[in-house]
Amino acid sequence: MNRRSFLKKSGQVGMAMSLPLPISGFNFNSSSKLQIGIVADVHQDVIHDGYARLRFFMDDMKKRQPDFIIQMGDFALPKLQNQPFLDVWNEFEGPAYHILGNHDMRDSGFTREQTMAWWGMKERYYSFDQGDFHFIVLDGNDKNPKPWSGYDRYIGEEQKEWLKDDLKKTQKPTVVFVHQSLEAEHGIANGEEIRDILEKSKTASKQLKVIACLCGHHHTDYVKEINGIPYIQINSMSYKWVGGKYKRERFAPHVENAFPWVKSTCPYKDPLYTLLTLDAYRGELHLEGSSTSFIAPTPKEIGMPNADEMSPTITERNLTFDN
Repeated sequence: MNRRSFLKKSGQVGMAMSLPLPISGFNFNSSSKLQIGIVADVHQDVIHDGYARLRFFMDDMKKRQPDFIIQMGDFALPKLQNQPFLDVWNEFEGPAYHILGNHDMRDSGFTREQTMAWWGMKERYYSFDQGDFHFIVLDGNDKNPKPWSGYDRYIGEEQKEWLKDDLKKTQKPTVVFVHQSLEAEHGIANGEEIRDILEKSKTASKQLKVIACLCGHHHTDYVKEINGIPYIQINSMSYKWVGGKYKRERFAPHVENAFPWVKSTCPYKDPLYTLLTLDAYRGELHLEGSSTSFIAPTPKEIGMPNADEMSPTITERNLTFDN
């Protein structure tokens, strides 16, 4: 790539070989770094210990004090029994942002509007500036063109026009957040169309405005670069879904009865989350790594296909973006 460096080493750590100084294609005001606490796919209504997992994350964020935190969808439904869980999230004293996941609406008869109101989410898609960066949050749950069955995973015309307009208005390096991926199978159905919008948005010096796109939804860990933009999968905080065919009971009967879907997962022993550090001046994006183990039996032990590709890990990544 001659205009954008995207360097990733497979395994636990991705190392950037060089750092551009500075990014002349962007406008920025300082050399300070920006830190973001990120959690994806907690699934409070599936996992039996979602409260404890989020508590662990929040206690760490209180100590480390990132500039903001964001949850990437499939968080918690607006049930009365989930209020203590949401209260933990609301303890953060800085900005705390939400992304709508497919399980945050329709499940248990709740609507998108009910979930948004409970979270305190004013718009289903939106953008904001923080420091030297611009951030876009998309809602990948628009209605799919018919015929369609299952959960909707689409970005409709109104949102597409808003996205184009929003990108035109900024000259800052931009990070896009969306629950479902724009590049993976079973991600957003018109992901290629949305990627094209991102790729066509450039500064006056022909620099790609979008420096990364982060998503959850797939409960996996990888990064894929497409036409200069890295698409980063953030693993679930809680588990890998394996479905009814491979379900196993792991916990006490009262836990299994209270959380009947947990047997269809391979839970992670410890909560996974990450801290994203952005440095506009040096052109660097660093994603903190995190790793745990499965609560037995593991995907391999229950005979899951492609079990070797399932990992309770968020890989450390150090990516660069330059002219």
